[in-house]
Amino acid sequence: MSNVHQFTSKDLILEKACNWISAIDRGLSADEKEQFKLWMMQSTAHQDAVYELAQLWDEISVLNELSHLFPHRSSKQSKNRWMFSYSIAASLFAALMVCSYLLINLENGYNQELAKVNYTKIYKTKVGEQATYVLPDGTIVQLNTNSLLEVAYSKGRRQLLLSRGEGRFNVAKDTTRPFSVMAGDKSFTALGTVFNVQRNTSSDLELVVTEGKVMITDPSVAVDANDFKAYQLADNSTQKIRKINANIVTSGEKAIIEQSITKPITQLSAGDVQRDLAWQNGMLIFNGEQLSDALNEVSRYTATRFELSSAELASIKVAGVFKAGDVAGLLESLQTNFSIDHERLGEHVVSLKRHTES
Repeated sequence: MSNVHQFTSKDLILEKACNWISAIDRGLSADEKEQFKLWMMQSTAHQDAVYELAQLWDEISVLNELSHLFPHRSSKQSKNRWMFSYSIAASLFAALMVCSYLLINLENGYNQELAKVNYTKIYKTKVGEQATYVLPDGTIVQLNTNSLLEVAYSKGRRQLLLSRGEGRFNVAKDTTRPFSVMAGDKSFTALGTVFNVQRNTSSDLELVVTEGKVMITDPSVAVDANDFKAYQLADNSTQKIRKINANIVTSGEKAIIEQSITKPITQLSAGDVQRDLAWQNGMLIFNGEQLSDALNEVSRYTATRFELSSAELASIKVAGVFKAGDVAGLLESLQTNFSIDHERLGEHVVSLKRHTES
C-alpha cells in the first residue's frame, strides 16, 4: 500500500462541493449517489464543505437529500444549526447595511419580488494577501492584494461591487441572472465565464478577458435576463450595443479605461496575458516597463515605498520575474543587474540610487 497521500487545497474542495450541491439540487442518478458517497467518505473536509455550503445555500431539497444519505451526520449538524443560522443572520444584516445600495438599479425594470436579496457578503484581502472564494452559485472569485468586494445576489441578478483592488471572476453560467461587477465608473457584465478586473482609481480601470465575452457599460445601465441573452450574440457593431454606449470585450482582449473613457480594445498575445495575470500565481512579470512603474506595482503587495534619486533612474527599463512581495529579491536583482544601490530610510521607505552617484 502506498504511503503517499494526495493533498487537495481547500479551494478545490469547495469548488467540488459546489458542484455536488448543484447536482443534488437537480437530482442525483444512482451512479452519482454512489460517487458522491465515495467522495464524502474520503475526507471529513469534504463533508464539512458540503454541509457548510448546503446550510449557507439553504436549499431544502439539498438538505433533505443529505439527511437521507447521511442521517447520522445530519443529526449532529442539527445541534449546531441554530447557532450557525444566528451567525449567518448577523453577518447578512451587517452586509445588507453596506451592500443595499447595490440594488438601487433594480427598482427600475425589475419586479420587487425578484429584487429581494437572498445572499450578501463582503470579501476582502490585506496588503500582500491573496485569497480565493467560491460563491453559492459556483462562481470562483480570486482577489488580489488589498482588495474589497461586496456581493449581493437576488433571484433576478448577481451584482458585485469591487470597491478597491483586483479580482478574477470565473463565472458560473446562468442566463436567467446576469453577473455584473461594478468598479468605479463602469460596470462589467459577464457574457462568458472568465475575466479579470483591476481598479486603479474610480476612473482608471483595466479588464482582461480570458474566456467568453464581457460587456462594459455605465453602472446606470440595467441588464435584465432577456437583454442578457441578446447581448451574448452581440458585438461592438450591433445597434443595441452602440445605443447604450457599451463595449464588448472577447477572449484574449484587454480594455483600458482612463478618466472614465474606454480606450480602443487591444488583442493580447499569450505572453501579454501571462504578464497581466501573473499575480494569480503569486508572481510579477516585467518586460521593459520603466523602473518607476515596476516599483509602483511592487508597492501594491507590500508596505514598502521606494524613493528614486533621479528621473533618469526612474526611466530605466527593467525585466524579470519576481515573487509578489519579495522586496529583498527585487533589491538584490537591481543591485546585481543595474548597479542600483539601496538604503533604508525607515521601516517602510527604501532609497534607490546608481552605484556611481555620490
